[in-house]
Amino acid sequence: MSELPAGLHDDQTNSEPIVTAHSFLVQQADLEREAAEVLPGKFDECTYDKGYIRQPLYACLTCTHPPSNYQRTKPDASAETAPAGMCYSCSIECHTGHEVIELFAKREFQCDCGTARLLPAGEGSCCELKSTRKMLAKFANTKNSYNHNFWGFYCRCDTFYNPDDEAVMIQCFICNDWYHDRCIGKAPDEGDYEDYICRECVAKHDVLRCIDTTLVFRGVVADGVDRQVEVVDAEENKAENTEERPSKKAKTSACRLLPDTVSQPMDLFMVDGWKNDICTCTGCIKKIETQKLEFLLDSDEIVEPEMDDTRGESLYESAMKKLQGMDRTRAVDAASAYHAMSIKLKEYLRPFASAGKVVTQQDISKFFDEQKQQTH
Repeated sequence: MSELPAGLHDDQTNSEPIVTAHSFLVQQADLEREAAEVLPGKFDECTYDKGYIRQPLYACLTCTHPPSNYQRTKPDASAETAPAGMCYSCSIECHTGHEVIELFAKREFQCDCGTARLLPAGEGSCCELKSTRKMLAKFANTKNSYNHNFWGFYCRCDTFYNPDDEAVMIQCFICNDWYHDRCIGKAPDEGDYEDYICRECVAKHDVLRCIDTTLVFRGVVADGVDRQVEVVDAEENKAENTEERPSKKAKTSACRLLPDTVSQPMDLFMVDGWKNDICTCTGCIKKIETQKLEFLLDSDEIVEPEMDDTRGESLYESAMKKLQGMDRTRAVDAASAYHAMSIKLKEYLRPFASAGKVVTQQDISKFFDEQKQQTH
């Protein structure tokens, strides 16, 4: 064991493990760095006021209760609730310690945390992040869409996500659900396509089903068995996509869709630039608007949390930087207060050092409780 700091002595008769102040600070710094890698973005602002946007989402399985067919263990006695999703910030500020699952990006979604659909997990928690917090509990986000992902279930096999499963999961560009590669069947190499569109979305939207020249793979499937597979050379398609085409936003009178000759469900893997091949005739534009596929013709960027440049720093480093940025008078006052507290703590710990007694968490808590009482 490394040498103990002043005031902390090893007691070989104590059966409980002893943590030195130095080792505690090192451990704390390691935890802070690990947290910064996993959650690198700022989480001091909820996205609610940004409206319906494409953003990373999370669901809390502690605050919401799924129907019986989506319960993983014995039926929960809690009353069933509606599914709900929250933004990155609320998943951290409001639901720390809860079973939170990551849903990744979804479109046209407004944060539910603090609304009638998902009330705050604790008093004054989530609503503190929202400017309209006093009225939120009366309203729900009527334009949000929900599926089995909000209970942690994915793919057409409808199973709970298992991080230990070796299967690769691929996200559908249209519905944003995730599918196991084994449930898709034959697929091209990852570098040979840009986006995957599941067979359920292909069946639902004929404007996707008949796009020309962009298909790197058409897998026609029925009853879970590959009936027909057409693999188109990816490099050929990339070359064809460089040819000049009409603007994807410009409406045309003639429909450019190929005749739909495929009657069975199929998965599509689309090469780079495939959205330029979407037909923009009056009829297809109307279908796109009716089926809420406008994102195919417009910008479809994900609103990511702002990166926090200070997350890689320890609490000590952050405090020192904050101190240096203060007004000089306030900085001197803060340093003086810290020095006075340091002297009091050393005096408090002196008897422990003299007697060779271990300082416990209860002892430190008692010291700060006494300091609080003296200030009142």
